[in-house]
Amino acid sequence: MPDTPHWDLLSFDTAAHAGVFAVLSFTSYISARRQRRFPTLRRQALLWVGVGCTLFGGLIEVLQATMGLGRQGEWSDLISDTLGTVAGLGAAWLLRRWWQA
Repeated sequence: MPDTPHWDLLSFDTAAHAGVFAVLSFTSYISARRQRRFPTLRRQALLWVGVGCTLFGGLIEVLQATMGLGRQGEWSDLISDTLGTVAGLGAAWLLRRWWQA
């Protein structure tokens, strides 16, 4: 039987990536919603913050893979970053809806 890949989907590293990106997306969304000079950013904060955080996570992984400093870019980290972004945006969106009700 061939070796199956070992996925640590619930490791500390995965949780740390998701947690950091949840905080990043939550605070970025709250900040974007408060912008007065950029009404488009304010109206479309969910989209822009989601895309921006996901691209930022991807950039981090690409840089880790290409810089040759002993770090590796990993798809599982990018998935964790994206899931953290979705969780943070979901929490911010729910908090905003609850606050307005």
